[in-house]
Amino acid sequence: MNGHLFQWIIINQLGDTLRQMRESSFLATFVYTSLFVLSVITWGLIIKKIFDLRAEKKRAQLFRQLFNKLEGNIIALSQEGILPANSPARLFVSAYEELRLWATLDRERNCIIADRPVVPALERTLDRAIELEKGRWERGTTFLATTASVSPLLGLLGTVWGVFLTFQRMGMEQNITLQTVGPGISEALLTTVVGLLVAIPAVFAHNGILRAVRNIETELESFSSEIINHFDRQIVVGAYRKQPEKLMIRKKTSVVT
Repeated sequence: MNGHLFQWIIINQLGDTLRQMRESSFLATFVYTSLFVLSVITWGLIIKKIFDLRAEKKRAQLFRQLFNKLEGNIIALSQEGILPANSPARLFVSAYEELRLWATLDRERNCIIADRPVVPALERTLDRAIELEKGRWERGTTFLATTASVSPLLGLLGTVWGVFLTFQRMGMEQNITLQTVGPGISEALLTTVVGLLVAIPAVFAHNGILRAVRNIETELESFSSEIINHFDRQIVVGAYRKQPEKLMIRKKTSVVT
């Protein structure tokens, strides 16, 4: 019995709320429409981010398992045909593409031959890749922050306008009763409630996404160190060690002459 009574009260309250929205002034209607659009976009971003972050977690785990299984062997990983469908894979591909510009893969000896040290260049490339991944995952957070800031202000604007109209009606009527003042005040307060209902999920989603992005950034920084270590163990700098000896010989011959 109590459950049915509670449901009846909720349905009746929602009906009164929708009726007040239909009978609202032009500015209040504009506020309701703007808040509805912001709410739809906000929840669309929230749902998309939830699915994207879950998929990223699964794909990243699969790639890290493959990376650990092959012990970071760049030759074996390149033969696997890695698809950059997740952040660690994109990080590895960016480092691999940069390495191809500086060194040569020797598939017979299973090593990397370079004429000069390539680790500093790889570190700069990985830092840029991490920043790109951070920006990729932070997309949409600006809109969520804007929604969280603007929605209460839009609700407050509707409230102030509703109170203004209510006082105008009170000035034009001789007999002021609660029945004449109540609808205007409730309409004015309703815009603030709607604004808060739009802003609160946006705030939680904004903070949650930024926390998830920080976790991804931390994992990528750790993984970039692993990439550097594995690459450094496989790199053979052959011509770089012979270059100083040639320079010394040239200097001695120049002194003798």
